[in-house]
Amino acid sequence: MKKYYILIIISLFLIVGCNKQDTGKVGTFFGGVDGVSVEFEQLAPPSKFEQDDSVSIRTVLKNKGEFDLQSGKAKARIFGINLNTFGLTDQYKGTAGPLRGRGEFSEQGGEQVVDFGNARYNQPIINSQDFTIRAKVCYPYQTKGLVNVCITPLIAKESENSICSIEEQKIKKGDVSSGPVQITSVTEEIRGSDQVRFNIEIQNKGKGEVFMPEIECEKLEEAAARISNKDKVEVQILNPADVQCDFRTSDLTNKGVVELVNGKQVVSCFTTARDSYEDKLNIRLNYVYIDETSVPVTIFEATTK
Repeated sequence: MKKYYILIIISLFLIVGCNKQDTGKVGTFFGGVDGVSVEFEQLAPPSKFEQDDSVSIRTVLKNKGEFDLQSGKAKARIFGINLNTFGLTDQYKGTAGPLRGRGEFSEQGGEQVVDFGNARYNQPIINSQDFTIRAKVCYPYQTKGLVNVCITPLIAKESENSICSIEEQKIKKGDVSSGPVQITSVTEEIRGSDQVRFNIEIQNKGKGEVFMPEIECEKLEEAAARISNKDKVEVQILNPADVQCDFRTSDLTNKGVVELVNGKQVVSCFTTARDSYEDKLNIRLNYVYIDETSVPVTIFEATTK
């Protein structure tokens, strides 16, 4: 009987062990460079069809990052072809429901289908003709960072009262949430007797383009708005509370906009202190992101009946 109970207990442990999944989350966040992806749904459109065929055009938006989007915030648009000849609209269409990011209850993130209706090519075709149908996704996003820092001003260091040493802080997995715009490094240096400076490097690590937050996707279809808002990210330092940053404006503040050059930029911030202590540098990056995909199709001349 004892052997029987022992076998049951061992079996239960084996079942739990087999069902346990490795989420890849080793810190506060999953981490990574993913945001919202866009792809065409399988067979919507099909790779080959006849001129008289009416085919569905649908995209699938998947939130692979760690920021939740409300219903309609992520939008998709078809482009790259003469939309009039396909009977399609050039307007953005938003998701019908929320698009949740990766989290405790959704390790894979959410997805939504955006349906653009049916397309039918209305121009003459001889034999066959190849096209590339493209889709773009436009969405507001936020990347969060929670990085260990050492606040040790010169007065604490010289008095040998420092409890930690200032050095380059390695961004570890779990320090920064998943998103296409990333915090890639944080370095610290002592400035003056009571000042500690942080140099925060920000990079566009995704394949798409980044724009000023809160700009409407439809507005970015205009050349002037696109140029003036491109490569701009809003940075906010939530902790330590008295941190101020140089955003190249007249005032030092904890919130401002930085412009990426060749996909990256460094923003310098500082805080003052008399004692040495360890803390978490709490950073928020806000932006709008645009990514795209494409699918080749071949349209054949309609079969004579």
